[in-house]
Amino acid sequence: MALGSQWYVLFNAIAGAQTIPSDLREMADDVGLRGLQRWRKLIIPGIFSAWVTGGVTASGGAWNASIVSEVVSWGGTTLTADGLGAYIAEATSHGDWPRIALGIGLMSLFVVGLNQLVWRRLYALAEHRYHL
Repeated sequence: MALGSQWYVLFNAIAGAQTIPSDLREMADDVGLRGLQRWRKLIIPGIFSAWVTGGVTASGGAWNASIVSEVVSWGGTTLTADGLGAYIAEATSHGDWPRIALGIGLMSLFVVGLNQLVWRRLYALAEHRYHL
């Protein structure tokens, strides 16, 4: 999951760096911003919103991979982990609609809660503090 998710963050950060206006980069050169100061004053504010977008995408991809990988079948062998994905897969295989709805509802609450508590706050920070 980590190896797959890191690319979302990396490519979004690269895209964010490409959106930094050339005037700002030239100004940073003119005033002598170098090293850590350049990162703190120019690069991090320039890529922060793209980094948050990459984080949202990466966490979504990792979440999907972990849910799907809780039940794996190969030939006659089935490996099952304990978790929400296995719960939903078992309920689906038995056609137990109330448990399917409960699993999907719990998954939805978790995703919405995480978005409200973490990602929305980071987007607000990016918009208010690190806006170019």
